[in-house]
Order: sequence, then structure tokens, then C-alpha cells
Amino acid sequence: MTNNKTKYLIVATFFMAIILLQVLVPWLGYIPLGAVIVGAQPTIIQFTVALAAIILGGKWGAFLGGFWGVITLWQAWSTPGTIGSLMFQNPFTALVPRILIGAVVGWLFNRWLRQKKSGFRTIGLGALGALSALINTVGVVLFTVVGFTVMKTNFTGIPNHNLLGWLLGLVSFNSLFEIITGIILVSVIGNIILPIAQRAGIHG
Repeated sequence: MTNNKTKYLIVATFFMAIILLQVLVPWLGYIPLGAVIVGAQPTIIQFTVALAAIILGGKWGAFLGGFWGVITLWQAWSTPGTIGSLMFQNPFTALVPRILIGAVVGWLFNRWLRQKKSGFRTIGLGALGALSALINTVGVVLFTVVGFTVMKTNFTGIPNHNLLGWLLGLVSFNSLFEIITGIILVSVIGNIILPIAQRAGIHG
């Protein structure tokens, strides 16, 4: 039992290191190609959390999502002055969507996909990648709207009316690319690392 816990801790620490690198090195946490070609810059850190949840289970996934959220919160307060940092200074915005990604994706994979054949599982992994992008986007938008409304936030560039519509317009373009990216990354990488994790005795 102790040896098994050690395996999970080692893998979780590995994912923590990846998340930290993705946050600190922008091109590791985002896909810059879209920004160059069409003005989009999809975030991919949520897919690292989703993959961790798929490998380790929902509890570890939630923990790693929370780890990403804490880093985001710290960055928002340590480098203020932008709309983005203002959004993520709200602890609910920074933490809740990321924790939910790990918890929900891990639970769904264990409940519906872990024992399925590879073809069906591949489709399911792609769906979980898309879901992780949606959870992150929808969660951030909703908590931002609530936070800005409650706090009556007044900042250059933030409209006084139709805040929800403004935010949806702001994130919808990136969100489409994030969903497509999630489908590809989680299905491809998930199929590569799942057999390795199973051989190592890590089954969520």
C-alpha cells in the first residue's frame, strides 16, 4: 500500500512540475501558432490537469487543478494591472474551474471509460479533452461576471452593461481552438500514457 501511494505521489509531483513549467514558460502553456495565424492563443494547461486526472483519478486531478489555480491566483495578485489579472484575483475564478476539471474528468473516466476498448476509449478521451476546455472557460466566465458585478468593478476596457456578452465575445474565439486542441491532445497523449501507467500499477 505504501509503495502504491509512493507511485501516485511521484506521478503527481511530475505533473506538478509540468504545470509549473507551463505557467512560467508561456509557450509551454499556450499554443502560439494560433496567435500568429488567426489571433488565437489556446491555453493547454487544463489538458495537463485532465490527463493527470485520467491517470491518477479525480482526487489527485482536483488537487492538481487546485495547484494550477493557486499559481494563477498568486500571479494575478503579484502582477496586477490587466483585465486578466483582475479576473483571476477572485479566488473562486482562479480555483473552482480548475479543481472541477480534475474532479469531473477523473470521475467520468473511471466511471465510464477505464475498462472500455481502445477505440471507444479514444473517442471518450477526446470528449473529456473538450469537456475540460469547456469547464475552464464557462467557470472562468461565470465567476468573473459574478465577481465583477458584486464588487462593482470599474476598470478601463470593462463595459458597464452586458458584461456576460462582452466576456463571451472575448473568450469564444480562443475557446473554439481550445476545444479542438483538447480533443486532439487528450486523446493522443492519453492513449500513449495510459498503458504505461497501467503497467506501473497506477489505475486511478
